[in-house]
Order: sequence, then C-alpha cells, then structure tokens
Amino acid sequence: MVQAGEVREGMTVRTAEGRRVGVVAGVGEVHFELEPGRMPVPRRDYLVEYSDVAAVRGHVVFLEPGAHLALEVDDDGGALPPRSHGDMDREPVNIEEAPPGP
Repeated sequence: MVQAGEVREGMTVRTAEGRRVGVVAGVGEVHFELEPGRMPVPRRDYLVEYSDVAAVRGHVVFLEPGAHLALEVDDDGGALPPRSHGDMDREPVNIEEAPPGP
C-alpha cells in the first residue's frame, strides 16, 4: 500500500489504464482530495483512500482498477472522514491555541 507521504499536492492522478482523472488538491493521513480537470464549475472534489492507489511513479499517482472515488459533499471546505473511518463519528476539528500572554 502507498503511504501518505508519497502523495503530494499537485500530482497528476491517472486510472490503472492511464487515463488522466485530475490532480491531488490536498492530502490527509488516510485519503487525499482529487480535483478533476481544471477548476470545474461547480467545483467537485473527490476523496481517494491510499488503499485505492496502485503506485506512485514520479509525479503521477496511479489508481487501482475499480478504485472507489467518494464525492466530497461537505459544504464548509473541510475533508470528510474516509469511508472506512472506524469508530470516528464526525469530522476532526482543528482547535486553535490561544497565543501566549504577556
């Protein structure tokens, strides 16, 4: 299985047959966001789990045959938990720490 650190933003994503499906728009620990084409209107991003990646060669990510692409339907711009998220029942929340006081 491909590890999270092997996939980087801006990489081209292709099917197992070599057809271009988009670019990596963002990376997470268990999935990355796939942005199809060039800024479609309305913009639709897909979540791809690393287990659906066959290989990374140079600047190209190749998907497994029959890879599952989950449409990201979150309207706040944050990533959703992947389809096999275990016991996680909601999205993670980034908590900002207060700046150090005087």
